[in-house]
Amino acid sequence: MLELHGQLPKVPKVKRKVWSVDTFREAIQQSDDDLLTICMHLAFSCSMRIGEITGLTWEDVIIDEQSIATNNARVIINKELSRVNAQAMQKLKEKDIIKIFPTQKPHCTTRLVLKTPKTETSNRTVWLPKTVAELLVQYQKDQKELQEFLGDAYNNYNLVIALENGNPVESRIVRDRFQKLCEQNGYEKVVFHSLRHLSTGYKLKMTNGDVKSVQGDTGHAEAEMVTDVYSEIIDEDRRYNAQKMDEQFYSTLNHDSEMQPQNEEVQPENNGLSDSDMELLQLLKSLTPEMKAMLLKQSALK
Repeated sequence: MLELHGQLPKVPKVKRKVWSVDTFREAIQQSDDDLLTICMHLAFSCSMRIGEITGLTWEDVIIDEQSIATNNARVIINKELSRVNAQAMQKLKEKDIIKIFPTQKPHCTTRLVLKTPKTETSNRTVWLPKTVAELLVQYQKDQKELQEFLGDAYNNYNLVIALENGNPVESRIVRDRFQKLCEQNGYEKVVFHSLRHLSTGYKLKMTNGDVKSVQGDTGHAEAEMVTDVYSEIIDEDRRYNAQKMDEQFYSTLNHDSEMQPQNEEVQPENNGLSDSDMELLQLLKSLTPEMKAMLLKQSALK
C-alpha cells in the first residue's frame, strides 16, 4: 500500500502535437471553408481560444479603414461562447451571463450562452495583422449580403462566427470541420486548440522571447504557461547551436589537423656547433644501427 507524505504525485505533462508553420500556411490556402479559415486565422494571429472566437461579436472588431491604415485594427476579447447545463447555470452569477440563446430542442438540459471569461486576464485587446483585418472586412461584407438575402430568416445576433442562418457556432462544429480538413489533405491530425500553441511559439520566436507581450495576446493568467512553450524554442536553438559549433569550429579543427605534417621531427638546437658539425650530426642520425656499428669498429682499429 502506497504511503502518502502530504504531496500528490506529479502528473506528467503530455506534449501537444503541433503543426509546423509551413503546414499551417498550406492548410489555410487549401481550406475552401470560409468559416473555418477565418477561425484558423483568429486562432493563429490573435492566439484566441475557440470559445473566444465563436463568442466574438462585431462591435468588438475594430476594422475601419483608418484603423487598418494606421496598424490599429484590433479585436477586444471580453466574452466566450459556451454550452452549460442547468446546474452550472444556477452557479453562474447573473452578471456573468451576457446572453442565453434559444434552444432548438424542447427538453434540452443544456443551454448555449454568451458569458464573461473565466479569468480577468482573458479580457484583453489583441492587434490584428493587416492581412487578417482585411480578410475580416470581406468576411463581414459577405455575411451582410447573406443577411439581406435571407431577411427575417436570418437570426442576427451580431456574431462574427455564425451559421448560414445567423445562429451561433458551437466549438464542436469548428473542431469537426478542422478534422475534416486534416483528413482530406493528409495533414497530421492535431486538435484545433494546437493552433493557439503554434501562435504562442511563433510570436515568441518573432519577438526574441518577449514573454510578457506574448502573454498579453494569449491571456494566460500565469507567465509559466508561455514560458513552457518558450523552453521548447530554446531547446530548438540549442540544437541549432550544436550544429553551428560543429560546422564552424570542429570541421575546421579536423581540417587543420590534416594540414599538419605527420611525424615531423623536432629540429635540434645547434648548441654552438658549426654548420658542418650540424650536417655531420644529422648524417649520423640518419645511419642505420648496422652502419653505426661498422663505423665505430673501424674507428677502434685505427
